[in-house]
Amino acid sequence: MPKDPDIKGKNTKSTNKKVQSTKVSKTSKASGKANLNFQQKLQKFGIKHGRNKKTITMVIVGVVLAIILLLTTFGILIYKYKSSARAVKIISKVIPYPVASVNGNILWNTATYNQYLFELASIQKFYQSQGQNLNDPASKEKLKQLENEIIGQLEDNLIIQQAAAKYKVSVSSKELTDQFNQLVQNAGGIDKVKQTLNSLYGWSIDDFKAKIKDSLLQKKLADKILNDPSLNAPAQAQAQDILKQAQGGADFAELAKKYSQDGSAANGGDLGFFGKGQMDPEFEKAAFSLEKDQVSGVVKTQYGYHIIKVTDKNGDQVRASNILIKGVDLNSWLQDQRNKANIRQYFQP
Repeated sequence: MPKDPDIKGKNTKSTNKKVQSTKVSKTSKASGKANLNFQQKLQKFGIKHGRNKKTITMVIVGVVLAIILLLTTFGILIYKYKSSARAVKIISKVIPYPVASVNGNILWNTATYNQYLFELASIQKFYQSQGQNLNDPASKEKLKQLENEIIGQLEDNLIIQQAAAKYKVSVSSKELTDQFNQLVQNAGGIDKVKQTLNSLYGWSIDDFKAKIKDSLLQKKLADKILNDPSLNAPAQAQAQDILKQAQGGADFAELAKKYSQDGSAANGGDLGFFGKGQMDPEFEKAAFSLEKDQVSGVVKTQYGYHIIKVTDKNGDQVRASNILIKGVDLNSWLQDQRNKANIRQYFQP
């Protein structure tokens, strides 16, 4: 009997449908089982399928309480026990516990406990490198004094940073790299620098670069302050008034004793003989351009405002007297800023 050519094909299709049906059924069961298992796992943690505002609220509250507990625990270790334990050092890198603020509050314009610990560790390392026993009563007393000075220095750093932003002073990557390379060359190479930094202060190269950057920023700010007419106008006006007195016949030595703000005042401003290359370039240029007994105008240098009188000449040397009225330098400016600033200290060493 001849076979129906479609029977094989029909059987194949029927078989495929059964296989597919079986696969779908198995997949559905597996999926259902997987979903059921996942939901069961959620239920074990008290989380039901779908939205549960109460559960979400509880989770949020739990997280907030954990954070508060963490902050409180380490806050007590820091502010009460002055801890410098490893865990405290790690946490203080993440959480900026404040030790002081300048023109701000506990959230911004602050010096942090981590910064304080870094400076303290540097001092302690230096003492140890010099063979001093930190448990010695004299060393303890000195360290206690330095701990308070660290807070003051951190406050000064904040004042400098704020002023640098005001004066638009910054340190470029190139300036930092050039200064670092110069220091490394002068010190005898990078390996020597690493060894010295670690043995004396426990610093890394990055720590050293941060210190160099701070130093460069401070120097650039000092130059800005020295050349700020609004800050130096009183000193310049006083120098001009003294110059008028000198030009009017007043005794130069007496004027120097009365007004000069440098060490030569007691000697009537006499600086003795000096040659080229020994004085500030601006001062030297003015002094060597004068004739004997001639008085200069007001000469500005990095130290302030000078009035110069040449009293003698001997070959390539001159003898001069000087009246110095200091301009605003970084130290006097910092003190003035501290007096004006809103400084709050949250941590007592």
